Amino acid sequence: MKWYVIRVANGKEKKTKEAIDFELKQNSFEGLISDMLIPHKKTEQLRKGKRVNVEQLTFPGYIFVECNSIDDVEGAIKHVSGVYSILKNPLSQREIDRLREKKVVEEIIIDKFYINERIKIIDGPFNTFIGTIKSLDNTKQKSKISVSVFGREVIMDLNYSQFIRDAE
Repeated sequence: MKWYVIRVANGKEKKTKEAIDFELKQNSFEGLISDMLIPHKKTEQLRKGKRVNVEQLTFPGYIFVECNSIDDVEGAIKHVSGVYSILKNPLSQREIDRLREKKVVEEIIIDKFYINERIKIIDGPFNTFIGTIKSLDNTKQKSKISVSVFGREVIMDLNYSQFIRDAE
């Protein structure tokens, strides 16, 4: 079983997931998808002076599915309302563990970052920004990252779990 990414209507992730489930049951394709994941995290926000617990999507506009063959799944759900596209490249199990916010001990040992390496921020207010590593602290698992914001260089401290290697 491998994990794949489905691009869906932003803000309609839960409804699209339900529509996919319904479509698979209606057409007797229940075994095609073994698991679906909409990554989110729980945060607190201040609303009218009161603290409110809110679920915030980690990757708005995306659903992650586990299946044997993405081609079979694509044929079954490509016409479901809210489904825009299906990415054919599978994700690694390490990436899925990160999405589920499991702290994998081997991840710290395997991930060796280097100074001046390009990274992509995956958590925090600068989510999806591309930056460059300026310094590393392996004992604290923290790094100083340089990001260009409105043409100016901004240096920020990030945990290793808040960024990944840039694929480009």
